Amino acid sequence: MKIYKFGGASVKNAERIRHLADILANESEDLIVVVSAMGKTTNQLEEFTQMLYPDATYEDKEYDCLYDQVVSTGELQSTRIVSAYLNHAGIANHWMDITQLLQTDDTFRNAQVDIAASQQHLQTYIQQHPAHVYVTQGFIGGTKDGLRTTLGREGSDYTAALLAYMLDAESVTLWKDVQGVYSADPRKVKDAQLIHEMSYAEAAALVEKGAQIVHHKTFEPLAEKHIPLYVRPFLHPKEKGTVIH
Repeated sequence: MKIYKFGGASVKNAERIRHLADILANESEDLIVVVSAMGKTTNQLEEFTQMLYPDATYEDKEYDCLYDQVVSTGELQSTRIVSAYLNHAGIANHWMDITQLLQTDDTFRNAQVDIAASQQHLQTYIQQHPAHVYVTQGFIGGTKDGLRTTLGREGSDYTAALLAYMLDAESVTLWKDVQGVYSADPRKVKDAQLIHEMSYAEAAALVEKGAQIVHHKTFEPLAEKHIPLYVRPFLHPKEKGTVIH
Protein backbone atom coordinates (compact mmCIF):
# COMPACT_ATOMS: atom_id res chain seq x y z
CA MET A 1 0.00 0.00 0.00
CA LYS A 2 1.08 3.56 -0.77
CA ILE A 3 -0.04 6.85 0.74
CA TYR A 4 -0.66 9.80 -1.58
CA LYS A 5 -1.29 13.24 -0.11
CA PHE A 6 -2.76 16.12 -2.11
CA GLY A 7 -2.84 19.63 -0.64
CA GLY A 8 -5.41 22.35 -1.10
CA ALA A 9 -3.82 23.69 -4.29
CA SER A 10 -4.21 20.26 -5.89
CA VAL A 11 -7.99 20.29 -5.43
CA LYS A 12 -8.73 24.01 -5.72
CA ASN A 13 -10.86 23.67 -8.86
CA ALA A 14 -12.39 21.16 -11.26
CA GLU A 15 -9.35 21.11 -13.56
CA ARG A 16 -7.04 20.18 -10.69
CA ILE A 17 -9.36 17.43 -9.45
CA ARG A 18 -9.45 15.93 -12.97
CA HIS A 19 -5.65 16.01 -13.00
CA LEU A 20 -5.58 14.26 -9.61
CA ALA A 21 -7.76 11.53 -11.10
CA ASP A 22 -5.31 11.15 -14.01
CA ILE A 23 -2.48 10.55 -11.53
CA LEU A 24 -4.46 7.91 -9.66
CA ALA A 25 -5.59 6.20 -12.86
CA ASN A 26 -1.98 5.15 -13.54
CA GLU A 27 -1.54 3.40 -10.17
CA SER A 28 -2.02 -0.33 -9.82
CA GLU A 29 -1.16 -0.64 -6.12
CA ASP A 30 -3.54 -0.08 -3.23
CA LEU A 31 -3.69 3.56 -2.19
CA ILE A 32 -4.83 5.75 0.63
CA VAL A 33 -5.40 9.24 -0.76
CA VAL A 34 -5.16 11.98 1.85
CA VAL A 35 -6.79 15.23 0.72
CA SER A 36 -6.78 18.72 2.21
CA ALA A 37 -9.54 21.32 2.10
CA MET A 38 -10.00 22.94 -1.32
CA GLY A 39 -7.87 26.00 -2.07
CA LYS A 40 -8.05 28.59 0.71
CA THR A 41 -11.13 27.07 2.36
CA THR A 42 -9.40 26.65 5.73
CA ASN A 43 -8.55 30.35 5.84
CA GLN A 44 -12.15 31.25 5.02
CA LEU A 45 -13.50 28.92 7.71
CA GLU A 46 -11.08 30.45 10.22
CA GLU A 47 -12.44 33.89 9.42
CA PHE A 48 -15.99 32.62 9.78
CA THR A 49 -15.18 31.10 13.18
CA GLN A 50 -13.69 34.39 14.35
CA MET A 51 -16.90 36.14 13.31
CA LEU A 52 -18.86 33.68 15.44
CA TYR A 53 -16.56 34.14 18.41
CA PRO A 54 -14.88 37.56 18.04
CA ASP A 55 -13.56 37.89 21.59
CA ALA A 56 -11.62 34.62 21.68
CA THR A 57 -8.05 34.36 22.94
CA TYR A 58 -5.51 31.59 22.48
CA GLU A 59 -6.26 30.46 26.06
CA ASP A 60 -9.96 30.03 25.31
CA LYS A 61 -10.62 26.27 25.08
CA GLU A 62 -14.26 26.82 24.19
CA TYR A 63 -13.20 28.80 21.13
CA ASP A 64 -10.57 26.21 20.19
CA CYS A 65 -13.20 23.48 20.32
CA LEU A 66 -15.57 25.51 18.16
CA TYR A 67 -12.70 26.24 15.76
CA ASP A 68 -12.03 22.55 15.23
CA GLN A 69 -15.69 21.67 14.68
CA VAL A 70 -16.03 24.37 12.00
CA VAL A 71 -12.64 24.27 10.28
CA SER A 72 -12.63 20.47 9.96
CA THR A 73 -15.65 20.64 7.65
CA GLY A 74 -13.34 21.85 4.87
CA GLU A 75 -11.57 18.50 4.62
CA LEU A 76 -14.75 16.50 5.02
CA GLN A 77 -16.44 18.32 2.16
CA SER A 78 -13.43 18.33 -0.20
CA THR A 79 -12.93 14.59 0.18
CA ARG A 80 -16.62 13.95 -0.51
CA ILE A 81 -16.26 15.88 -3.77
CA VAL A 82 -13.01 14.15 -4.76
CA SER A 83 -14.39 10.71 -3.93
CA ALA A 84 -17.56 11.33 -5.92
CA TYR A 85 -15.63 12.54 -8.95
CA LEU A 86 -13.22 9.59 -8.85
CA ASN A 87 -16.16 7.19 -8.86
CA HIS A 88 -17.64 9.13 -11.78
CA ALA A 89 -14.30 8.87 -13.61
CA GLY A 90 -14.18 5.11 -13.16
CA ILE A 91 -11.77 5.02 -10.22
CA ALA A 92 -13.72 3.07 -7.61
CA ASN A 93 -12.89 4.20 -4.10
CA HIS A 94 -14.07 4.08 -0.51
CA TRP A 95 -14.57 7.38 1.35
CA MET A 96 -13.20 7.15 4.88
CA ASP A 97 -13.99 9.52 7.78
CA ILE A 98 -10.64 9.90 9.53
CA THR A 99 -12.27 11.60 12.53
CA GLN A 100 -13.69 8.20 13.48
CA LEU A 101 -10.32 6.46 13.17
CA LEU A 102 -7.50 8.83 14.10
CA GLN A 103 -8.11 9.13 17.85
CA THR A 104 -6.68 12.17 19.59
CA ASP A 105 -6.83 13.94 22.93
CA ASP A 106 -8.86 17.11 23.35
CA THR A 107 -6.05 19.59 22.83
CA PHE A 108 -8.08 21.42 20.21
CA ARG A 109 -6.14 23.07 17.36
CA ASN A 110 -3.03 21.02 18.22
CA ALA A 111 -4.35 17.57 19.09
CA GLN A 112 -2.02 14.72 20.01
CA VAL A 113 -2.69 11.37 18.35
CA ASP A 114 -3.12 8.16 20.33
CA ILE A 115 -1.07 5.94 18.02
CA ALA A 116 -2.03 2.58 19.54
CA ALA A 117 -5.78 3.24 19.58
CA SER A 118 -5.72 4.81 16.12
CA GLN A 119 -3.77 1.92 14.64
CA GLN A 120 -6.29 -0.58 15.98
CA HIS A 121 -9.23 1.47 14.66
CA LEU A 122 -7.63 1.88 11.25
CA GLN A 123 -6.53 -1.71 10.73
CA THR A 124 -9.93 -3.04 11.79
CA TYR A 125 -11.75 -0.60 9.52
CA ILE A 126 -9.69 -1.53 6.46
CA GLN A 127 -10.20 -5.23 7.11
CA GLN A 128 -13.96 -4.64 7.24
CA HIS A 129 -14.04 -2.32 4.19
CA PRO A 130 -11.57 -3.73 1.63
CA ALA A 131 -10.88 -1.43 -1.33
CA HIS A 132 -8.18 -0.60 -3.86
CA VAL A 133 -8.40 3.15 -3.21
CA TYR A 134 -9.42 4.94 -0.02
CA VAL A 135 -10.06 8.68 0.09
CA THR A 136 -9.69 10.38 3.45
CA GLN A 137 -8.86 13.66 5.14
CA GLY A 138 -5.63 15.20 6.33
CA PHE A 139 -5.16 17.61 9.25
CA ILE A 140 -8.08 16.32 11.34
CA GLY A 141 -8.91 13.61 13.87
CA GLY A 142 -11.41 12.99 16.63
CA THR A 143 -11.69 12.42 20.37
CA LYS A 144 -13.14 9.24 21.85
CA ASP A 145 -16.18 11.37 22.77
CA GLY A 146 -16.86 12.15 19.11
CA LEU A 147 -15.59 15.73 18.85
CA ARG A 148 -13.50 16.64 15.82
CA THR A 149 -9.96 17.93 16.34
CA THR A 150 -7.22 19.44 14.19
CA LEU A 151 -3.52 18.57 14.31
CA GLY A 152 -2.13 22.06 13.71
CA ARG A 153 -1.98 24.05 10.50
CA GLU A 154 -0.49 22.24 7.50
CA GLY A 155 -0.95 18.96 9.39
CA SER A 156 -2.02 16.90 6.37
CA ASP A 157 1.57 15.82 5.71
CA TYR A 158 1.69 14.50 9.26
CA THR A 159 -1.58 12.61 8.73
CA ALA A 160 -0.09 10.88 5.69
CA ALA A 161 3.00 9.89 7.68
CA LEU A 162 0.92 8.52 10.56
CA LEU A 163 -1.20 6.41 8.22
CA ALA A 164 1.94 5.04 6.60
CA TYR A 165 3.40 4.20 10.00
CA MET A 166 0.24 2.49 11.26
CA LEU A 167 -0.27 0.46 8.08
CA ASP A 168 3.39 -0.28 7.28
CA ALA A 169 2.98 1.42 3.91
CA GLU A 170 5.52 1.07 1.14
CA SER A 171 5.95 4.84 0.73
CA VAL A 172 4.41 8.28 1.14
CA THR A 173 4.16 10.75 -1.74
CA LEU A 174 3.39 14.43 -1.16
CA TRP A 175 2.12 15.97 -4.39
CA LYS A 176 3.14 19.64 -4.31
CA ASP A 177 3.10 22.75 -6.48
CA VAL A 178 6.93 22.62 -6.60
CA GLN A 179 9.39 20.35 -8.38
CA GLY A 180 10.69 18.89 -5.13
CA VAL A 181 12.92 20.00 -2.26
CA TYR A 182 15.43 22.73 -3.08
CA SER A 183 18.65 23.79 -1.36
CA ALA A 184 17.03 27.21 -0.82
CA ASP A 185 13.81 29.00 -1.74
CA PRO A 186 14.03 29.19 -5.57
CA ARG A 187 11.82 32.29 -5.54
CA LYS A 188 14.47 34.13 -3.54
CA VAL A 189 17.73 32.40 -4.45
CA LYS A 190 18.52 32.31 -8.16
CA ASP A 191 20.96 29.38 -8.03
CA ALA A 192 18.92 27.19 -5.67
CA GLN A 193 19.36 23.54 -6.63
CA LEU A 194 16.74 20.81 -6.76
CA ILE A 195 17.81 18.01 -4.41
CA HIS A 196 16.83 14.62 -5.82
CA GLU A 197 17.79 12.54 -2.79
CA MET A 198 18.38 13.34 0.86
CA SER A 199 18.18 11.87 4.36
CA TYR A 200 15.49 12.52 6.92
CA ALA A 201 18.06 14.35 9.06
CA GLU A 202 19.00 16.64 6.17
CA ALA A 203 15.35 17.37 5.40
CA ALA A 204 14.56 18.04 9.06
CA ALA A 205 17.47 20.48 9.23
CA LEU A 206 16.07 22.39 6.23
CA VAL A 207 12.65 22.58 7.89
CA GLU A 208 14.25 23.88 11.11
CA LYS A 209 15.86 26.65 9.04
CA GLY A 210 12.46 27.71 7.72
CA ALA A 211 11.85 25.56 4.64
CA GLN A 212 8.09 24.98 4.34
CA ILE A 213 7.98 22.00 1.98
CA VAL A 214 7.04 19.39 4.61
CA HIS A 215 5.35 19.66 8.02
CA HIS A 216 7.97 19.25 10.74
CA LYS A 217 6.20 16.30 12.44
CA THR A 218 6.20 14.24 9.26
CA PHE A 219 9.69 12.76 9.47
CA GLU A 220 9.70 10.93 12.81
CA PRO A 221 7.08 8.21 12.15
CA LEU A 222 8.50 7.54 8.68
CA ALA A 223 12.12 7.39 9.81
CA GLU A 224 11.22 4.98 12.60
CA LYS A 225 9.99 2.41 10.06
CA HIS A 226 12.30 3.40 7.19
CA ILE A 227 9.42 4.44 4.94
CA PRO A 228 10.60 6.66 2.06
CA LEU A 229 8.96 10.04 1.51
CA TYR A 230 8.63 11.40 -2.03
CA VAL A 231 7.99 15.07 -2.78
CA ARG A 232 6.79 15.23 -6.39
CA PRO A 233 5.39 17.94 -8.69
CA PHE A 234 1.63 17.67 -9.03
CA LEU A 235 1.52 19.29 -12.47
CA HIS A 236 4.40 17.21 -13.83
CA PRO A 237 3.81 13.75 -12.32
CA LYS A 238 6.35 11.99 -14.54
CA GLU A 239 9.21 13.94 -12.98
CA LYS A 240 11.00 12.28 -10.06
CA GLY A 241 11.07 15.17 -7.59
CA THR A 242 12.83 14.41 -4.32
CA VAL A 243 13.06 11.22 -2.25
CA ILE A 244 13.78 11.52 1.48
CA HIS A 245 14.88 8.31 3.20
